[in-house]
Parts: sequence; C-alpha cells; structure tokens
Amino acid sequence: MIDAINQTQRVAAFTGITKPDTRDKFFLVMGMTGSGKSTFVGRCTGEDVTVGHGLNSCTSAIDVFDFDCNGHRVYLIDTPGFNDTNRSDIETLGVLATYLGASYANGVRIHGILMLHPISDNRMSGSTMRNLEMMKAMCGFSSYANLAIATTMWSTNSSLCAKREEQLLDGRFFGDLIAKGAKLFRHNEKGRLDSLEEVTSARRIVTHLIRQSDNHTTEVLRLQREIIDQQKMIGETQAGIVLAGDLYKVRQEHERELQKLRAKVDAENHQRNAEHVAELQELQADLEKQLKKAEKDRRALRKSMQDLHEEEERAWRKRLKEMEKKFLYDLAVREEELLEMEESLAAVIRDAARRGKTSQQITSQLGRYEEEVDTVRTEVSQARHTYQKLSGQTHNLFNGASNGIASGMASGVITAAIAGGLFCTVM
Repeated sequence: MIDAINQTQRVAAFTGITKPDTRDKFFLVMGMTGSGKSTFVGRCTGEDVTVGHGLNSCTSAIDVFDFDCNGHRVYLIDTPGFNDTNRSDIETLGVLATYLGASYANGVRIHGILMLHPISDNRMSGSTMRNLEMMKAMCGFSSYANLAIATTMWSTNSSLCAKREEQLLDGRFFGDLIAKGAKLFRHNEKGRLDSLEEVTSARRIVTHLIRQSDNHTTEVLRLQREIIDQQKMIGETQAGIVLAGDLYKVRQEHERELQKLRAKVDAENHQRNAEHVAELQELQADLEKQLKKAEKDRRALRKSMQDLHEEEERAWRKRLKEMEKKFLYDLAVREEELLEMEESLAAVIRDAARRGKTSQQITSQLGRYEEEVDTVRTEVSQARHTYQKLSGQTHNLFNGASNGIASGMASGVITAAIAGGLFCTVM
C-alpha cells in the first residue's frame, strides 16, 4: 500500500496534479533498452526499480522515481526507448507527447536530461542512432548544458572502452551535443559490481545536472512547445516529421515488395505449383499485415494533444473498471471467508463454555484462531474503506480536479495507480 501511495505522489508531481516545490528537480532518463536505465535509477533511489515499475503493467509507458539529493527532491522520469520491438516509434512518440505535454501544460518543467549509452557496444547500433536522433528532434535546444551523457557497462578492459569512447566524440554521434554544452561521464568506470561505487557514480552525475539547472535557464522541450503552445498534431512536430519520413519509405518498400509477390503468385498459379504458391501467399499476408500497421501509424501522426489525452483517459477508465470488478469479486470472497471463520470461532467458544473448563492447549489454540480472525477482519475493513475512498476520488479526478490540458489523462494515471496498488496489496 505504501509503495502505491508513493508512486501515486510521484506521478502526481510529474503530471502537475500536485504542485511541486520550487526546489524540486525533474530529469528525463533516456536511452535504448538495455542501456542500464533501471539499474542507474535504482542506484540513485535505493529502490528495486524492476519490481517498482507498477504503472508499467498498465501503461508500458513512463515511470517516475524520486530521492533527496543536496537539498532537492529529484524526480527521475524513466522514458521508453525508440526502436523497441514491442512498440512502434510512432506509438512511443505518442506516449512521450501525452505525458510530457500534460506535464508542461500543468506547469511542470524538465530541468535536465540524462542519456545513457552502453560502452560495451562495439558500434553505434541503429537503436542507439534512432534514440539519439529522436532526442535531438524532441529537445531542439540552443544549448545542451543541461544534458549529461553517461556511458554505462564499463569493464575491466578500460583501454578498449576508452577507444570506443573516443569514437563517440565524433560529430555524427555525441560530438555536436558536447560542443553545445553537454558533458560526457563514465558511469561506474571501474566496472565493478559494487553498489556503493555505483551509487556514488550515479549521484555524482545527478549532482552535475542539479548544478547545471541552477546555473542555466532550463529550455522547454521543442516537443512540448509544439504539442501544447503551437497545438500541432504529432506528425507536424519535428520528431513526428522524422518518423513520417521513415514511415513513407517503409510503406513504399512494402508496396513494391507486395506488387512483386502478387506477380509471382500469379505466375506460379499458371504453372500449378501449389506448394510454392502457398509459401508466397504466406509472405504476401505478412506484408499486407505490415502495411496495415504502417497505415495505423500514419493515422496516429494525425492525432492532436486532445486526441492523445482522450485516448489515455478512455484506456484508464477501462482499466479501472476491470480492476474494480476484480476487486469487488475478491472482496466478496474474502468477506464470505470471514463470515465462515467468525461462525466457526463462535461455535468453538460456545462448545468450550458448555464444557465449563478448557485446557491450556485449547485456550492457546483459541487465542491463535481469534488472532487470525481479527487479521482477516482488519483486512476486509481496510479494503472496504479503500474502495469507498477511491470511489469518492474517481469522480473528482476525472472531472477536472486538476487544472490544465490533459487533466483527465493525468487523473486517470493517478486513479489507476491508486487502484492498481491498493487493490493488489490489500487483498
């Protein structure tokens, strides 16, 4: 329950439902999957981040963690990476636009960005280049003084890692960002699995970002300005334009391949080669499926911020309804168990009273059973109270309890966080 409440408070702060303190700091944590983001955040916060991804089970979107550092409450916003196998880049951009747009509209500012890159990679992979390209498109800063690039996964072979680090300084990679003020760090340079060294290293990098945010004016992300101030659709943003160009190339390629396959199928049909035709038709069906996905992505580029937050709210309402149904069912089962336990306890007490005297063993057993009944009774009572409290909050949250655009979306996140955490832990 405590974890759910803490998580609710963190998301509320990031989305602007609760007003952050003026000394609070919000930093985006970016990088491809496998770059060590969860480990880094865990070392800073002291939390088991893998287990702590509570909202992830519902949204697969953004997670927020916090800790105290040098007199500041620091919020680390763990963002989904691009070029992910489980989500298209356009879907990822939609997630980021939804949450970052709501946050900005409700008065929360991003104070800095931490980008992680695994030095263990012997080359800049397509995933890394895509994440770097999208980060630049989303930010559009004139200065990157509030950007920290941290190389992770250093090994004892530091000379090899150092050579790879030199390659990263090329202008095609991180060189242009460093020229504009970004700073390159070696996270856990010695490569030892020593939690204390990792904590020290991680907090040193965050301390740098805090200092930079105090000394340099924080720019608003270009994506936030485009989606909120300029009210652009996803496809009209700079990041969306990049993805639209890629999407066009993919669709063109798929359509050319589909035409070739159809011609081959016709030719094989004439030759009555049924086995080969079946193989070609299977490939054709796969290409048609990919074209449908590309068309879905193309439609997604035409969504506005209003569209995004309405979709998010609908998703949360559906999720909340499902959780509420399960909760009420589990509560009814638990209440029936409690009734049976209370009736059984009463019968034992009556039987002992009828006998007049009870042995020490029976008295001890009776005491333990009474404790079990009291425990279940307390659990059921807390569950009822939680449900009543949640039911009262849900209406207010979904009907504009917070100010600013996307309040419905943000409120949905908070409500589902409460529901997901409490429904799962109380019962």
